[in-house]
Amino acid sequence: MIIAVIGTPGSGKSNWIREQIAKTKKTVRYFSPQTESIPIDATLIESDFPSVQVLSIGQEHELFATSATDSVTYIELPWYLDLLTIEPLLQQLNCHRVAVMPPQTNNTGWHAWADEVIPGNDLEKERILDISAKNSLDIHRGILTGGVLDFTSLEVFWSELIQGAYGNIIRVKGIFDVIDGQSLYGEFVENLPPKEFKPLNLPLWVTGRSQRFSGFEIIGRNLAQAEISQTVKDCCLSESAIAYYQRQIEEEEASAGKLPGCPASIAIMKH
Repeated sequence: MIIAVIGTPGSGKSNWIREQIAKTKKTVRYFSPQTESIPIDATLIESDFPSVQVLSIGQEHELFATSATDSVTYIELPWYLDLLTIEPLLQQLNCHRVAVMPPQTNNTGWHAWADEVIPGNDLEKERILDISAKNSLDIHRGILTGGVLDFTSLEVFWSELIQGAYGNIIRVKGIFDVIDGQSLYGEFVENLPPKEFKPLNLPLWVTGRSQRFSGFEIIGRNLAQAEISQTVKDCCLSESAIAYYQRQIEEEEASAGKLPGCPASIAIMKH
């Protein structure tokens, strides 16, 4: 079975997909077109569900091999995708189409497109109108791969960001490498309570700069994009600071008799 899922930013479509994956005993594949440069959701799924096969651009042909009853494939369509561009593929795959939408919405193009509408997060009506008029929204993305952030600085930036210091935020999500070697996932949706950062189920990276993906995506209005980029840059540690903290971790692990990279006793360091 193949399920194509779309929804407004912040509606909860990514969380809905993860909920379905957690409940199924079938073999699962995941594909999200036009998100390969900022694969936040794909990275989170790989962390939460290591058995899921995440397909990349160029592997679309494998979607045609997933029609068996003992497997399910989720195609997560970004809200900004022009559905006409992917419609031929969806028709060939004979997908079940799901739209995860705020409860108070109806009669949108996505409602007409979907076979099934799932009630999602309750967003403010004004924001839904903004989302429908895609051109009125700002999207700010940043790739941070190789950057190692000071966690305390990240916390301060994140708090300022979601409180509106850099513009009106509708939804933000990101993956950040911090100095203790963890990758942290953060997300915020306007009108919903803030969430704590979530450590990903990935090996600690405590030798040099991480080469795995990290980055963020912010959707809102009147975003101060230059200020956001500079503040995130200021959160990143220098080569000497990274080397200093990683030596500390190595010495602490050695004195405790632990193998390098063991996650059992490492907590987020605040300096």
